Amino acid sequence: MHTTRLVVVALVLVATLGSPGVGTAAADGDCAFPVTRTDATGTPVTIAEDPDEVVTLNPSAAQTMYEIDAWGDVVGVSTYADYLPGADERTTVGTGNDDATVERTIALDPDLVLAPDIIDDSTVEQLRSTGLTVYKFEAAESLDDVVAKTRLTGELVGACEGADERADTMERRIGIVEDAVADVERPRVLYEFFAYTTGTNTFIHDIIETAGGDNVAADYPKLNKSGNLEGFYPVNAEAVVIANPEWVLLSSDEYDTARVPSEAAYEETVAAEEGNAVLLDADLVSQAAPRSVDVVLRLVRTFHPGVYETEIEDRIDAGALEGASGTTVERLPDGTTSLQATNLGRTRQVGFDLPPRRNATAQVSRVNVTLSTLNPTFELRLRDGGNRSAPNGTRALESVRLSGNGIFAGDVDHLTLQFAVNRSRLGDADPDTVTLYRANGTDWTPLRTTRVNATNASDTYVYEARTTGFSTLLLAVADPEEATNRSANVTPTGTATATATATATATATSTPRATTDAPPTATTTPTPGSAPGFGIIAALVAMVLAAAAGVRR
Repeated sequence: MHTTRLVVVALVLVATLGSPGVGTAAADGDCAFPVTRTDATGTPVTIAEDPDEVVTLNPSAAQTMYEIDAWGDVVGVSTYADYLPGADERTTVGTGNDDATVERTIALDPDLVLAPDIIDDSTVEQLRSTGLTVYKFEAAESLDDVVAKTRLTGELVGACEGADERADTMERRIGIVEDAVADVERPRVLYEFFAYTTGTNTFIHDIIETAGGDNVAADYPKLNKSGNLEGFYPVNAEAVVIANPEWVLLSSDEYDTARVPSEAAYEETVAAEEGNAVLLDADLVSQAAPRSVDVVLRLVRTFHPGVYETEIEDRIDAGALEGASGTTVERLPDGTTSLQATNLGRTRQVGFDLPPRRNATAQVSRVNVTLSTLNPTFELRLRDGGNRSAPNGTRALESVRLSGNGIFAGDVDHLTLQFAVNRSRLGDADPDTVTLYRANGTDWTPLRTTRVNATNASDTYVYEARTTGFSTLLLAVADPEEATNRSANVTPTGTATATATATATATATSTPRATTDAPPTATTTPTPGSAPGFGIIAALVAMVLAAAAGVRR
């Protein structure tokens, strides 16, 4: 979390509940301009012609633009949209209501600004006073609202075909899940984010219910001391015991592992006794955007695995297989390598051969993806990892950053990477000491690395290692001369020589990001913690932390 901004973030807490929803947009026909739609400020917004340059003031709008194939029109994004491929190539305009956001947006002079419901009306008016066209979205209170907002965005930016296609897919998948869970026994589920939860009239509530869960925050008045079960509100710890959730859902903004909170209120719950906690990617669960349907699929797979396997999985695949299938590798202008798998159905292992880079002496030559679940369409991106300090006694050869799009880190069992290294790059170093390292936040973790072959004709060695999750990787070779110039980090592990693919068992390491969306509106004094009366200071802290959710919407 960007804790230095939390106090400022708290000021953008707004009452997003009780709104009439995002409205409706035409779902058929080609886009036509001019188009006029009334936004959340009650202002009829007219867009005279297809906008060429768009600024998104929240990550959900940015994600929607990406998913409807309008990403190329985006010139500015908010701080927390950095998880989208290519976001670092756009101008970062800030977190929403700060002065920097206004100044940078004005400087970009876009044809259209897309603002979330949490942006202050005063900020919208400030942008409009400079002549900018700004559309402010209303709060999404359900998945239907998310679908409608997707179509609406397409109308506003001239991407109706892509928006309708994406919205149709969302509706089809939601319908498949709803049919499959219509008669299931629903487990009691509690979503918690920094001592807040979500009642009715939020798209997160709808995610839980659509996935076949019973959101206890909408059932137990005592969870909210005011008795109001709508929207986001602080959890009453006493009522957690009464509700006795069977599953606890957590956001990667607050947790890095799936574990039931340690507060006393949870100790006797079924969730704690059975270890039933689900860590959700905050970039997905906290944003009212197309990928929220991915969270529905993740949860129904968790709550009702048998139903998912027999009644959902094949139908989801069947619908996804419309169109061409295969794998592609594309080198983008900025040097990023895009690895795309499209409509692969029930395939669980996907391989990508990367073209050699001109004059490169150390580079990734192949990536094999072993999936733990069926995920027929996704993209991986390999970027230059930048200059990295190698572990003590080693010399860096190559670093890469690996990220995923359209795929959960949990959906990947492991990744196997091959690196081609020219002998000249090693110098006098022993080729059998080349090792791949994975960044673990503060240090480097050595991975078992195998030299799988050496092509004498080209004097190129090929090394292979297996990793989990998406992170920064560093290929290095033992070099005693470097030891005197560095402070110790980790001791490199020697590389085994072999003529077959390594089969080491990978150790799962999750690297969750900070993201969250729920913008709670506190109308009563919250009582977070393990027991009632935790104190007004703790309550205010919880409110500030929970407010951080808003900037990510």
